[in-house]
Amino acid sequence: MRFTKSFLTLLLAALAIAGPRARCQAIPTGTQSTAIYVDGAKGSDINSNATITGTSVAPLQTIQAAINLANTRNMQNIGTKIVVNPGVYREALNISGGQTTAPLTIEAATAGLTVISGSDLLTGWSSDGNGVYSHSWTYNFGTCAVPNGWPSFGTIGRRTEMIFVNGASMTEVLSMSALTTRSFYVNASNHTIYVKPPSGTNMYTANVETAVRPQILSISGRSNVVLRGVVLEHARSCVNTSGSIISGGSNILVDNVQAVWNNWGGLLISGSYNVTVQNSVFSFNGGVGFLGNRIVGALFSYDKSDYNNWRGAQAHFYNWGMGGTKLMYMRNTTVQYLHAYGNQAQGLWFDTDNKNITINNVSLGGNTLSALQIEANEGPILLENSHLCNSGMGVTVLNTEKFTIKNNVFYDNGGTGQQYDAEIFIAGRPGGHVIYDWQTGQYYDLFTKDTILSGNVFDDARSGQQVFGTYLSGGDWYDFANTLNSSSNHWHDPVTAAAWKLPNGKSATFTGWKSAVGTDYTSVWASPSTSPAGACAVAAQ
Repeated sequence: MRFTKSFLTLLLAALAIAGPRARCQAIPTGTQSTAIYVDGAKGSDINSNATITGTSVAPLQTIQAAINLANTRNMQNIGTKIVVNPGVYREALNISGGQTTAPLTIEAATAGLTVISGSDLLTGWSSDGNGVYSHSWTYNFGTCAVPNGWPSFGTIGRRTEMIFVNGASMTEVLSMSALTTRSFYVNASNHTIYVKPPSGTNMYTANVETAVRPQILSISGRSNVVLRGVVLEHARSCVNTSGSIISGGSNILVDNVQAVWNNWGGLLISGSYNVTVQNSVFSFNGGVGFLGNRIVGALFSYDKSDYNNWRGAQAHFYNWGMGGTKLMYMRNTTVQYLHAYGNQAQGLWFDTDNKNITINNVSLGGNTLSALQIEANEGPILLENSHLCNSGMGVTVLNTEKFTIKNNVFYDNGGTGQQYDAEIFIAGRPGGHVIYDWQTGQYYDLFTKDTILSGNVFDDARSGQQVFGTYLSGGDWYDFANTLNSSSNHWHDPVTAAAWKLPNGKSATFTGWKSAVGTDYTSVWASPSTSPAGACAVAAQ
């Protein structure tokens, strides 16, 4: 895939050449002394003298009004913090233009209680009997287009309607006959929506929210920005789009933010430099929780991306642009202490043209496909001190070079009936995968080679699993096997000793594996002294 180089692309490439300094510049902390206050219940965007103030005793009513005022101050080189009191703000926020060095912070007065919502309230429901309620439906959202180059998939995966009753999500169905408890149906021909809420719900007094805004936050071309403590929810985002987007900026801090229950993507950060995302949650989104694209210098620390791709799963669509956290075209990036569980796709996915990547102390489990997928990367990439468990595959490696897997636990992956599953599965396009380096213009034909396995535990838990699998053959297998450096690993399957699946579907024992790859002679085949099951358990939300 070839991309046209924009000015931003060239700028980021120049910054990357500067080397380690990319992560040494100070991230703003949001400690500005000048503040603007927002209170949706008590504030006003225009006071009695028709002068906007935004003080703590005379707060503004909307966040966008505060942003507009902060932009004015920023252009005067005055750093400004917007403090937003608890409440639901049904707005679509835009921060763009006017690049300055003065920092801008949007911060919840109480973390988790300031909600920026893409939904509106829907009142005046009628009872149709049998627990079904109806309401006129004036929207005509239709279905999203299938993105260019994507395979076709079911209609339900391309819808964007979302209904929440007293905070609980209702499942969309495509016919009246399919309507069951906790579901809803939009009949476009008679402009009516039907909901069957949980038994005992009083729809006349219930808080019913319907998603109407496709995007709720856009920060474009701005530097020294802090987003802290807010909840981003209910964006009616289409397939392969995100409800909140930060693009073309530098020195960005996202701290203690929740992007949850959006129709497709939770948060996208793209084309930016020097980014930190920490202590944040990207969960229960219809497609991907967090998406990063073309970031130079990034730190992701103590984040969660759980239970994403519910919309895709409705259409039985699991393996394209969805999952817990997906990162593409990244440079100088560290992911640490990430929690990615229960995603109906991959947990963590580094997809295409990623360099200088460190993944450490992550917990990836219970994902439908790979706990970790590493695809089409020049590397180097390091995975260490992590747990990858209870997923369709532990780690899937496709056409990636210089990948080191060190001191990790892989447990109870595979055995799901998928075509390709194992604790570690080696795959890729036959004859290599040609990619384009977005910074330098260089082309690479990537093979899965120069892999290091050291000090890992690969432990199956039940019948039908395997510790290693591949469909490579010929020269592709030769490139992997003859450049593999494997040592001090702990391999085990409680059911079968022939737990390696080698080229041409051949099953092998530990002895056959060592003979096939010519390495791993310092490793052992034995049950671990302590079961990894406890450390792999799904943590409570």
